[in-house]
Amino acid sequence: MDTVLPDNWRPWRREALHPGRRPTKADLEAAVAQQLTTQDLLPCPNDADNAGLLQMLIVGTNPSPWAAAANGPFGRPGNRFWPSLFEAGVTAHLINASAGLSRGDEQMLVERGVGLTNIIARPSSRADELSLAELRAGRDALIQRMRLLQPRAAAFTGITAFRRAFAEPKATLGQQPTDQLEGWPAHTQLWVVPDPSGLNAHESITSLAEKWREVWSSSSR
Repeated sequence: MDTVLPDNWRPWRREALHPGRRPTKADLEAAVAQQLTTQDLLPCPNDADNAGLLQMLIVGTNPSPWAAAANGPFGRPGNRFWPSLFEAGVTAHLINASAGLSRGDEQMLVERGVGLTNIIARPSSRADELSLAELRAGRDALIQRMRLLQPRAAAFTGITAFRRAFAEPKATLGQQPTDQLEGWPAHTQLWVVPDPSGLNAHESITSLAEKWREVWSSSSR
């Protein structure tokens, strides 16, 4: 699906904090200390204005210090997220977000109907540093946002965090039932794909790409 954007559309995310370079160790420490966050990547900054513009909304748990410092989602070197999306045909070219997303990358993603958000704003090195209360609050906020954003599919990255956030200890990867998920819009599919972090030794770029391809294909029907 190619999203038709308004004629006056312009990228609206803030510039990278350190344009043209990767974050340093001091930058990463500052990102955690200052509780920096990674801005959502959406066609429009106001949730309600995105209705009908999103084919697939990718939902991370929370940003890494690297992603927060660069304002580049999944930007830490070694993360298989962007290579797997490219191999799956979701993106038109391979994105390097290690120093932040370029304006051209932002435009390409929104034109293809791809959005990114997190359920928790504060950065941490690992998802297991997050409390159950934070995860459940993030889930509730996400459900409310889904009613405004109205993507065809929402894909959550990471089965362990999903199980905790959604109180589904036996959930498996793939498409999730939503009929018992109070408030979830009926027209939005819910998927879980593996955590693309380099720490997840069970997956490769190719295996991740297979799962992204399934979500992408299903959401385009």
